[in-house]
Amino acid sequence: MFSRPVVIISGKTGSGKSGLTGLLEREYQFRAIRTRELLAAQAGTSDRATLLARGRELDKSTQYRWVADETIDIIGGLTEYQGVVIDHVTSPLQVQAFRRKFGSALLHVHLWASAQTLHTRYEEQLGREVDAVAYANIDHLSDDTLVVALKRDADVRINTDRCDARDTLVQVAAHLRLFTPPDVRCVDVIIGGQYGSEGKGNVVGYLAREYDVMVRVGGPNAGHTVASIDGPYTYHHLPSGSRDVTARILLGPGMTIWLDGLLKEIRECRITRERLFIDPQALIIEESDRDAEKSSVVGAIGSTGSGSGFAAARRITERGKGTVRLARDVPELAQYVGHAGAWRGNTVDRLEDAYRAGKSILLEGTQGSGLSTFHGHYSHVTSRDTNVAGCLAEAGISPSRVRKILMVIRPMPIRVDNPDGDEGRSSGPLKHETTFDAIAEWSELDADALKAAEKTSTTNRKRRVGWFEWEQFRKACALNAPTDIVLAFADYVRKSNRNARRFEQLDERTIRFIENLERVSQAPVSLINTRFPREDDGTGDLRTVIDRRTWTALRSKDRDAS
Repeated sequence: MFSRPVVIISGKTGSGKSGLTGLLEREYQFRAIRTRELLAAQAGTSDRATLLARGRELDKSTQYRWVADETIDIIGGLTEYQGVVIDHVTSPLQVQAFRRKFGSALLHVHLWASAQTLHTRYEEQLGREVDAVAYANIDHLSDDTLVVALKRDADVRINTDRCDARDTLVQVAAHLRLFTPPDVRCVDVIIGGQYGSEGKGNVVGYLAREYDVMVRVGGPNAGHTVASIDGPYTYHHLPSGSRDVTARILLGPGMTIWLDGLLKEIRECRITRERLFIDPQALIIEESDRDAEKSSVVGAIGSTGSGSGFAAARRITERGKGTVRLARDVPELAQYVGHAGAWRGNTVDRLEDAYRAGKSILLEGTQGSGLSTFHGHYSHVTSRDTNVAGCLAEAGISPSRVRKILMVIRPMPIRVDNPDGDEGRSSGPLKHETTFDAIAEWSELDADALKAAEKTSTTNRKRRVGWFEWEQFRKACALNAPTDIVLAFADYVRKSNRNARRFEQLDERTIRFIENLERVSQAPVSLINTRFPREDDGTGDLRTVIDRRTWTALRSKDRDAS
């Protein structure tokens, strides 16, 4: 009994056999067996008439078994589950030979189209007008009796009059059960629950080793800093921890890209073309976007001035003008946007590959729920929806694929410092604003060290801070329905938490805070980041996460290997 799918295709010349064969080969890694190549190898020539005659000879001498026998020999060198597609069978007796050898693993696909369509396609192939007689002379399947018999035998019959090769592929792939059912949930999402800078990067960096695929959305207006054995690194485009793991990396169509910045990250993190895929429709930020943003919203609401917002606006307002550049338009990104083989197309295609292969996927959101352009305190918001729904849409992931939603929060939310100039200008409200001096006194931290550390990753600007906002936290829970809460900066509750390696070592005040977080969110606090190792204290100890999860993204075979 064969475990691999074996597809044989019949149909008249021009019905779409070659296109379907090529797509099964490229998109689903089927081993393509082309009968013309088999005959040419035996006959020592590619002459069409000679090959047709040789095929008839082999049919007679092998009782129509020669294609099936050749297929058996080729399969011996393939991986266990790799599919096989034979681009052309011409006789019901050839099909019977396949059925005897491959049984229920065989799928016979018959493609057909009207005479007018077949003739037109032949003309397009030659690039000139030809008469019906010329087409009849090159048709491999001119015997109508054989056509009827093949149609009758076929497991799948497809009229290609109004189908191109990809339309045909979708129908055949469905019969082969190559699409992943909607109940397969393999995507975990990490988002911020406040106003950004919650410490998402370090958490993603901690979890990154468990995932096969990492997806980033947003743009360079968010910087995620990760501490690792190679020192801290701030990611603006690539998923956090990309430098330290081997997972494949996807940048979705909702990304905004500052080209120089992305190329710099790729170099510094030593990302190879095999690891990185950028959706062709990811948006490129121009210098003019950065200039416009710096001269307007930076001074009004404390924007980072990265150009992300203005680029996103131009994507809408300048449609059809030819002024918007996407990733597919940038030669420097060509090797990452797509190349021949399976690693091409768009992000949705790549995600489908991952679902089908049972890969674990981590989607990293940027900024925080309270900065959502729709749900934040307008006008002190960013240029996108920062909640789970918005991040999924930017990446091209269906909500039904989500397994876990991790929402990261900090005990004292922050905002970037107010813009310079008018006293009335603000980067946005903090409900219970306080000072870092007050936080330091309450937690027993060093005030000067706290102020030095609390600067934005993107612009290095000072931050404002406030006491925890329970109302805002509950709204973020309602918008995102987190399955897990992640508490970062636990040392801001009490300095002694920096030394905690287990939950019971946290101080009593912190444990009470965690219990209240769980009560309000109705979700467990599964990860606790006790500190961020910015300072060089000489210990080299990067154990900053208390892991209380009852789950892992590692598949069972990965756990066995580790």
